Amino acid sequence: MLTNDEMESIAVERAGLLDVPVNSLKGYFGHTMGAAGVLESILSMRALDDNTILPTRGFENLGVTHNVKVSNTIGHTEKKSFIKLLSGFGGCNAALLFRKEEQK
Repeated sequence: MLTNDEMESIAVERAGLLDVPVNSLKGYFGHTMGAAGVLESILSMRALDDNTILPTRGFENLGVTHNVKVSNTIGHTEKKSFIKLLSGFGGCNAALLFRKEEQK
């Protein structure tokens, strides 16, 4: 049986996104069960507004077989969207695309 992290790395690889920075914010606020996806989505939307790539706190070693680009330092981006992958217990999985609208 695949772990949630491994399923997410497979999804990133199949989508052709191995060169795109990925992160996890759970290291900042712990495991909040059902609220984790909401918290990470809100923080990621704010980071996108600030053109910032948030680092993954405590990341040291890649623990999946696909070579995903885990961000472990704060970075800058001009990207206008991000994908939030949610892998839950018992197969509760989702992928959400968030896109920033251009200011008029």
